[in-house]
This record gives sequence, structure tokens and C-alpha cells, in this order.
Amino acid sequence: MSTLPIRTQPPARTGALPPGHGGAPGATSAAPRTTRVKGSRLWLTGLCLLGALCLLALLAPLAGSPYTIHTDSLTANGLPSGLGAPGHPLGTDAIGRDMLARTLYGLRATLTIALIANITSVGLGALVGLVAGFYRGWIEQGLMRLVDVFLSIPTVLSGLALASIVGRGTTGIIIVVTALYWAWTARLVHGETVRLRSRGYVEAALAHGVSRHTTLRRHVLPHLSTILLNVAALNGAAVVVVGAGLSYLGAGIQPPTPELGNMLADGSDSMTYAPHTLFVPLVLVIATVLTFVLIAEGLNRRNPLSERRSWLDA
Repeated sequence: MSTLPIRTQPPARTGALPPGHGGAPGATSAAPRTTRVKGSRLWLTGLCLLGALCLLALLAPLAGSPYTIHTDSLTANGLPSGLGAPGHPLGTDAIGRDMLARTLYGLRATLTIALIANITSVGLGALVGLVAGFYRGWIEQGLMRLVDVFLSIPTVLSGLALASIVGRGTTGIIIVVTALYWAWTARLVHGETVRLRSRGYVEAALAHGVSRHTTLRRHVLPHLSTILLNVAALNGAAVVVVGAGLSYLGAGIQPPTPELGNMLADGSDSMTYAPHTLFVPLVLVIATVLTFVLIAEGLNRRNPLSERRSWLDA
């Protein structure tokens, strides 16, 4: 008994394409690939800028002391030297201190605050968000109500109040900035953890007797790595602004110790007759913030699941 070959007819083409598919064969994969390439360029550009800023901060001792007053660098009218003055490429401030040395030391203080406060705030927020989102119950309710309390307090007012309690200085401003920004990370990580908690592979691991701690470490935390890096980069930009702002208001690092925030405060007093004392630290603050923004945007574009668009889109 012979068997006849079975021939299957291909489905008729109706001309309709699935949503999001272009007419060209490679149009579907070309757009995500182009987005990832742009993300890699932005990410690498941000990392190069951050590396350059860190290198400048490390080379600050080569520029001299930020506290030495050069009385001979003032003009005959007692005004500070401008840009390109002999021995002072960035001029001097209102009392004759070298702007290059003070700016590099101020950049070092700002980057130190930003990096340490960013690590502590993201780490604390991620820990709280993971525990609250995974264990649920009264643990989630207690921790998230605490997060709501911190999120409801105005940033500037709470920063000034905390600075008066913990003290002014590098350690004090790190504690203040960490207290201000950990709750934002906790709220975001909590939402992602709740979403991952309901995934099939997580429920299967728990059903097979895997401990909650092991499941959290092996099956939930790795999936949060990309979003944590993105949050850390964006948080870095906010930390720079808030840290410099608190120093500008007198609640951060105090003069004569240079920091970009208190240098902006000094420069605003002498802006009418020495504008470079304001613009030099302002340019560095903008460059530092832009660096973290580029890193965050690049990481977001490298994520294949991200559909967000921004002002950097071509």
C-alpha cells in the first residue's frame, strides 16, 4: 500500500503586515539596530567625558594651591585678572586666588559627592525596593509608606533642614543627598520587582522549593541590572545639581574650600566686573550634568525593550 505525498499550500498573501513592520524586508530589524548603535555612541561619549572630568580632577594638584592669594595678579583698580592672564589661564577670583586651581579642586569635590552619594542612594533604594516588592505583605506596606513620606518632602527644604542637623561638609552633603534620593530609586525598583515577581520562572522556582533569598538573587536581581544602571546615571545628574545647589545656598561645603556650588555663589557676587568667576564653574557643572545624561540616554537606547523617545532622537 503506497502513500501519496501530502502537499501543503502556502498561505495566501493578503498584503497586510503585522503592526510595526515596514515594507522592506530588513526594515523591522534596521530601526532597533540603528537605535542601539546610537545608544552605544552616546554611552561611550558620556563615559569618555566622565573619564576626562575625573582625569582633570585627579590632576588638580598640578595647578597649584586653591588657597594661595596672588596679590600681584589683581589689576591696578583691585579687580581680578581675566582669562588668559600671565600665570593664570582662567584668571583669578575677587581676592586674587587662581581660578584654574580652584576650579579643578571644586570639580574634584563635586565629583566625589556625586559618585559616592549616587552609589549610596541607588544601593539603599534598590535594597528597599527589592525587599518590599518581593516579600510583600506587611513588609511592603511598611517600607513603601516610609518611601511615600520621603517623596512627599520638598527637596530643597528638606536638604537645608538635614544639612543643619548632620553638619556642613563633604560627609554631611553626601548624607543629605543620599537621604533625598534613595526613595525615588526604591519606588522604581519596587514596581519592577512586583512585575518580575509574577513571572512564570520566578513562581516555578518558588514552587520547587528554592528559597526566597536565592530566587531574589538569581532570578530577579539580574533582570534589574539595566534599569539600575539607567537610574544611577540619571540620578548622578540630579545629585550634581542638588549638591551644587545646596553649596550655593550655603548648606554644603563651606568656603574657602572650593566646590563648584560655592564657587557659583562667589561668582554671582562678582559677575558684573569679573564674569569669568561665574561662567567657568557654571560650564563645568553643565558639562558634568550632560555627561550623566548622555550615559543614561545611551543605556536606554541600548535596551532592546525600551520604546521611549527623547529630545536626542534624530
